[in-house]
Amino acid sequence: MKTDNRAALFIMLGREATKGIGESQSVVPQQSLLVSDTYDLALSMPDAVRRSHLASEAYRLFFVFEEYLRQLVVEVLAQEAEGKTWWDFAPPDVKEEVSKLEANEEVKSWMALGSRDKSALMTLPQLLRVIDVCWKQGFDELIRDKALIFQARVLAHLRNTICHMTTISVEETERVRQTMRDWFRAVAP
Repeated sequence: MKTDNRAALFIMLGREATKGIGESQSVVPQQSLLVSDTYDLALSMPDAVRRSHLASEAYRLFFVFEEYLRQLVVEVLAQEAEGKTWWDFAPPDVKEEVSKLEANEEVKSWMALGSRDKSALMTLPQLLRVIDVCWKQGFDELIRDKALIFQARVLAHLRNTICHMTTISVEETERVRQTMRDWFRAVAP
């Protein structure tokens, strides 16, 4: 019995020590970040690689949420189109902003981005604006509560923070998760 207690204490202390060492800014993180087959940034920039790993979870959540909203916008508005395209329903300010991005894409055609449709160029705030402006074109019956739009708008600042290479707290990452859960309860992906 006494040996079991000591073994449990030893294991617990070992886990805490491993966690503490892993959080140290100067210790190479477990996750590597290769820029070539042989050069791992984790060895030369351990703190930046560690923070990038933490930020990646929130980034992936935003990636999935925005993709979900893009598909939702296109699908709902395409059903309402009758001789129009889904894009015909987009508000003028969003069309203007996306046109500027398309012109920039044209200049950057040397990059291997491939062809992207207008929905791929829309930001989170623009997608939410389309849903809000086109509420009566089918979103009202599907989503049923405009509060979800306002809740998702709060995330725009967090999205910009992540996309501009800054981490967000666990609490804010949980806010992203909660917003996504609320949307998925209303409109299952």
